[in-house]
Amino acid sequence: MKFFLAAMLLSFTLAAHVGVSDVFFEGLAGPYPLYVTIRPPMVIPGVAEISIRSAAKDVKGIRITPMALTGAGAKYPPTPDQAVRSKEDPQLFTGGLWIMRGGAWQVRAMVEGDRGAGVVSVPVPAMSQRVTTMDSVTGWVLALLMVLLAAGVVGIAGAAMRESQLAPGVFPDVKRVRSGRIAMVVGLMVAGVVIWFGRGWWEDESQSYAKSIYKPLVLKASLAGAKLSLQIESSQKRELDDFVLDHGHLMHLYAVREPKLDAVYHLHPRRDGAGKFSLGLPAMPAGEYRLFADVVHKSGFPETLTAKVSLPRELPGPAASTDDAGAVFVGPIEGVVFERPEKVVANQAVTLRFRVQDKDGNPAANLREYLGMAAHMAIVKKDFSVFSHIHPSGNISMAAYEMAQSNLLPLSSNVLVSSHAKEAGSAAVPAEFGFPFGFPSPGEYRLILQFARQERVETASFDITIQN
Repeated sequence: MKFFLAAMLLSFTLAAHVGVSDVFFEGLAGPYPLYVTIRPPMVIPGVAEISIRSAAKDVKGIRITPMALTGAGAKYPPTPDQAVRSKEDPQLFTGGLWIMRGGAWQVRAMVEGDRGAGVVSVPVPAMSQRVTTMDSVTGWVLALLMVLLAAGVVGIAGAAMRESQLAPGVFPDVKRVRSGRIAMVVGLMVAGVVIWFGRGWWEDESQSYAKSIYKPLVLKASLAGAKLSLQIESSQKRELDDFVLDHGHLMHLYAVREPKLDAVYHLHPRRDGAGKFSLGLPAMPAGEYRLFADVVHKSGFPETLTAKVSLPRELPGPAASTDDAGAVFVGPIEGVVFERPEKVVANQAVTLRFRVQDKDGNPAANLREYLGMAAHMAIVKKDFSVFSHIHPSGNISMAAYEMAQSNLLPLSSNVLVSSHAKEAGSAAVPAEFGFPFGFPSPGEYRLILQFARQERVETASFDITIQN
């Protein structure tokens, strides 16, 4: 029970995001636009549920296969499964894939259509997040079957010593009856010993599995003047010095003032040593701040670490780098339009679309990339139980995405690989962009949008209510 409760608490803080386990990706497999939703298993080994919707109508079929994101397993894909085309929606394909161990994975989707073959790999962090329990009915049924099996063993042992060597119709004498009873007692003892050792083995396996439950790295924050120091610690002896650059930085830190979420900052601490980061905070108002720190390990496994820090007074300092951005009392800003969906339901994929206009209402022509993307967005539930840093490609780590696409280079001679990575580095930034996402639970959320217009990074926010 202790392991079960601990796992349930940990399930609220998941790899790559807080409170979000599903993976959402929107991009190209060669010439074919795909919207991919992946629901990793909560228990490893387990089956990941895959849903792929093609925006193109000329797709003939999609094959899917799971692979490790890095290492030898990334080079030798297993035999792919054929995704099943929906009878109601011919552009929707679904399937299930076994994830055999925890870590950084990728799901490779191979598309066949009238315009040839296309392929894309979507990174998927997968870790055991809970210990499942057996329902009482199943438990009682299995217990009854165990009693019947033990009774059968005892009965067979007794019959073997009492009657197995007698001719048909001959009744056992007193000696054979006594031998049969002794055999039944011995059989009962053997069955009891087997059950006792089996119970011990099961408990050992259960405890060993419970220790493998994903436990996020611990982030501790301290403040000295305007300098914020961050210390990363691990309870599982994990590496603290294996982070890779993601959008040009080893860490992306969001500071959100509570309880009203009326001040938000997107910052980039510098690395001071193994598990140590720091930065000089920009001008920020006093208050209590929730910290969400995104990092990506060299394996491609992303994590979001959480902490709190209190600013006793307003800080007058400048931003620590040109990539840092934020705002106080964030809200809708002039020239940014949120194409609000009529109804958004929890656990259902959706694309959140935004449009940036100039003062005359025309599509803005002066947008530039911000940290290698058209825009960034943080999604925060107002009770802070959900946080996700996403991009127009989805809620995947771009560092992990680039690792996944690099594995496709040997295929480029006979298939068209995704060109999203090239698009992300393009100087042309459209005035419209969408973010694929799925809200994990109903409630009130704040969408914090950041994009660059000329030399200025703008921060806007929009509130949205998610229904059950």
